Amino acid sequence: MSIYLKARGSTRRLARTAATSAAVAVAVLGTTLATAPTASALDSSYCTKNITNQWRTVEDLAGAAVRSGPGETYSKRYGLDFAGHFWAVCQATSSAGNTWYYGKDDYDRKGWIVAYKTGKGRY
Repeated sequence: MSIYLKARGSTRRLARTAATSAAVAVAVLGTTLATAPTASALDSSYCTKNITNQWRTVEDLAGAAVRSGPGETYSKRYGLDFAGHFWAVCQATSSAGNTWYYGKDDYDRKGWIVAYKTGKGRY
């Protein structure tokens, strides 16, 4: 009978330890996710001038790359085709002297687009 009680107590301890470990893991993961910076906050940190929110339309027949920062050296996130729309909220000047707009496209994808490939358009 004492063997049965010993095994039963060990099972309870094991279950309690597993439950405690799971609760700690959830708390740590939740804290990590809550304090992680968002991509948009990192991207827009390059803004030097807020502009009136405006739709920009790609006027270059070859389209335009939307990048992770204001310049050709930043990685390309995606491309917009000719006549694609982009909602600009701020701008910055690259080291090459080009104006870049930060904003998002119709699908809420955020990034930077060079101004000379776009025109002010209505959507």
